[in-house]
Amino acid sequence: MAKETKPAKARVCELCSKDISHMRSNARFCSRKHKGIVSDSKRNYAVEYQNNKEVRKQQALKYYYADHKKAKKNQLIRQKSRLSQIAAYEANRRAKKLQRTPIWVDSEEMWLIKEVYRLAEDRTKLHGFTWHVDHIIPMNGKNVSGLHTIANLQVIRGIDNISKNNRYEVQ
Repeated sequence: MAKETKPAKARVCELCSKDISHMRSNARFCSRKHKGIVSDSKRNYAVEYQNNKEVRKQQALKYYYADHKKAKKNQLIRQKSRLSQIAAYEANRRAKKLQRTPIWVDSEEMWLIKEVYRLAEDRTKLHGFTWHVDHIIPMNGKNVSGLHTIANLQVIRGIDNISKNNRYEVQ
């Protein structure tokens, strides 16, 4: 009696169960598309985003300031194309600023606040790059909200203010 040979164990794609026994011995999928689907389902996009967020932010700021005049021109074009949205945003910001200005702020302190804004303007002209007036404790912070007072204002480089992004870090 002849010895019976068992048929080779059929290998199948992990995703669609299609026979892949004709493919290389360590193949697990019938196509690259299926390999990508399984690989993507195992990825943790939230963790990847957090790991790459700072690098992407620095790249965006570097790109923005590489050709600042062109970026400003493009920004102006975008703003003109949606004037009603910009007007609503600015009105909302002015209202919040008024709400965040305490009644005990007198005319002398309001004059000092205006001087801080003039200082930022003068530094921009003097140094050749943008300076912003920053609220140390943001008026729209996630956990805290600051006031629009002289004690809560500072003049910092625009690139630093943009990267701060409504965050307040306790020092």
